Formats: sequence, structure tokens, C-alpha cells
Amino acid sequence: MKIGYLQELLKEKTASTNTPVQYNTVANQCPTNCLSKIEEIKKTIDTLSVQSTKTQNTTQVIQSNGPKEYFVAFGSGTSSSGDWQDVSGLQAYVNKQNYTNIKTVTFEATMYTPTGNQTIYVRLYNATDKHPVWNSELSLDGGTAKLLTSPSITLDSGNKLYQVQMKTSLRYQAVLNQARLHILTK
Repeated sequence: MKIGYLQELLKEKTASTNTPVQYNTVANQCPTNCLSKIEEIKKTIDTLSVQSTKTQNTTQVIQSNGPKEYFVAFGSGTSSSGDWQDVSGLQAYVNKQNYTNIKTVTFEATMYTPTGNQTIYVRLYNATDKHPVWNSELSLDGGTAKLLTSPSITLDSGNKLYQVQMKTSLRYQAVLNQARLHILTK
């Protein structure tokens, strides 16, 4: 007998009596090897159900533990401007409401100057509301690449376009290896 036939038979018996099918009812119609196969399948289903429940509970616990970190990457670029200038292509829309229970937000940048003899500056600019993001300005003297992190900054409410801006003290080329927002939630 095929398993599909047994499943249909079980469905018919269950539907007609509205009670679970007793194995002895099926025993009159199934050979012994068929009944042992049904028992084997039943045990497998019970085992999978228990494993699935354990996996789901573990996943839920892992998801609710501890803070979460998010990074919004802006990319890399160069500048040799003596005044604040947008770094082409380094922008991203960020909606503060998408991050619940924000603990801190910082602006991070890795930059250097190939000549090694000027000060370079980078900051985050809210292009939607037309103002710099307070406390986001970072500066570096010298030529060695370094990761710099701002003090905690505040993102404005709503979906805002944030733009990376740079300037240099001597108008030599400065390289921004990467810029990103680092968002930590509770």
C-alpha cells in the first residue's frame, strides 16, 4: 500500500467521525509492515515538532538579548577644497524612527592626507534641513590613516538625507577611506 492512500484513508475516517483515527481501525485494512511504517512516521513528526519548538524558542531569546549595532556606510572619496564641500556620492537617507530605543549614534571616518602636512576635516551634513549635524566634525593632522569617532550625535526626526562634507587646511588632496554612522540601540 502506498503512503498517500493511507493518508487519504486517515483523512476520510477522521472527517466522517470527527474523532482521531484509532490505529486498530486501520489495522484491519493494513498489513503489519504498513502499520510499523505509520508508527515510524508518527515518531518522526513528533520529534521534528519538538525540535522546531526548541529552535524557535532559542531564536526568540537570542533576538531579544542585549544591544544591537547598525552601521550606515557612506563610502569613500577625496577632496582638496579649502572650504566645506560635499564629497560626491557620499550620502544616504536615514530615518531615525527605523531604530527603536537608540542609545548612541556616532559618526566615524577613516582618512589621511598623502602629503602628510595639512589638517583635514570631515563632517556630516543634513542636506534635507540644510545644516551640519552637531558634534559630527572630525579632524586629522598628518599623513597616517586613522579611524576617528565623533562624540554622540543626534539624528533629526524623519527621513533625512545625510551628506558627507570635507575641507583641507592647505588645499592638497585628502583621502577619505570610509565614513559611516554607528547606531547602538538598547
